[in-house]
Amino acid sequence: MVAWQPDLAWNVGYQLSFLGTAAIILLTPPLTRRLVRIPAPFREPFAVTLAAQIGTAPLVAADFHVLPLLAPVANALVLPLLPAVVAAGVLIAPLALVPPLGHAAMIPLAALLAYLEQVAFVLGRVPAAAVAIPSLPAAAGLAYYLGLGAVLASAKRREMLAVAVLGPLLIAGAELVNWSIPHPQATALAIGEGEALLLRGPAGYVLVDGGPSPARLHDELGQQIPPWQRDLAGLLITADGLGHVGGLTGFDRRAAVVGVPASGLPGTAWRRAALAAVASGARYLPLTAGRSLSLAGLRIDVLSPEPGEPGDEVGWGDLAIRVTWPGGRALCDFSDLGADAQRLAASHLRGRCDYLYFSARAAPDPDLVQALDPEQLLMSAASTEFANSTVS
Repeated sequence: MVAWQPDLAWNVGYQLSFLGTAAIILLTPPLTRRLVRIPAPFREPFAVTLAAQIGTAPLVAADFHVLPLLAPVANALVLPLLPAVVAAGVLIAPLALVPPLGHAAMIPLAALLAYLEQVAFVLGRVPAAAVAIPSLPAAAGLAYYLGLGAVLASAKRREMLAVAVLGPLLIAGAELVNWSIPHPQATALAIGEGEALLLRGPAGYVLVDGGPSPARLHDELGQQIPPWQRDLAGLLITADGLGHVGGLTGFDRRAAVVGVPASGLPGTAWRRAALAAVASGARYLPLTAGRSLSLAGLRIDVLSPEPGEPGDEVGWGDLAIRVTWPGGRALCDFSDLGADAQRLAASHLRGRCDYLYFSARAAPDPDLVQALDPEQLLMSAASTEFANSTVS
């Protein structure tokens, strides 16, 4: 599956499944043998959960920022009953046709469900049942797994150790090699109800808008940009509103330039984001239609706003751009522009748009879309979240 879709190696669900399964196979037998004081019905569930938690602890801490210390205890107390709960539910379901009989048959099952609920309720209130982990350095995770690997090797399970360690290392190594080779592309980041485009060129990255959430933006950029590359070639802010700049609060990556519409947008959030970038060393660029930039090896033509355009007129003063990669393919981002402003911006085009991108607040002009005839029309909307959708 990973050979067919290598990106899965960086999916947290795949990582948890892979490491959790490997840990269960490798650690459950020795743990079960050593937990002789635990009653037999609870011993194996406790050992299985403990093994899975040992194998996935760094990932859980890094991705979910919490470490549930009492999860093995909770699972040991409830797992032996789950087969009975599932079987009872299947058997009782047909009795819904006879409500009085169904109600009577549900009493034992309701008691089991109440027990499961109370276990979660009581253990959830134990002090330090779950420990918050604000961040976990990559070096700490590496040291953890090296130590765990040494323990497994001492147990003389070298063949299984090779599968558990070398497999992920080979996959990660291949992805690192792929990261180091510049593949021009544009990625609509999965940041929720907002807009954030990451442009990759031969010489780096350009971020267009930051979406609504700093945490989501941080996580998405961490998945897309190699860990050794922190700085951006440019940061472009196309419009006001938290859907465009909310995620830039406390932004921890430096940009060589920060470009904003010269129309002077209303609001303060975008100004704070731009000033923070300038304070970190970025060059401030107020942009108007007709200007061209070269960032990260990409040609960026500004289509909007018009010189002298007032920024407080909704749908007119936003930044629209055409991004061209060295191979000639282009993406046009019309941000929040209204239909009339879209047509005016399109009058500045000096080439086709292979991809058209509009934000959630924009309604694409049908005549414009038909005239430009793009290969793909991309819409960022509250009901459609791009899960790392990539065009290249």
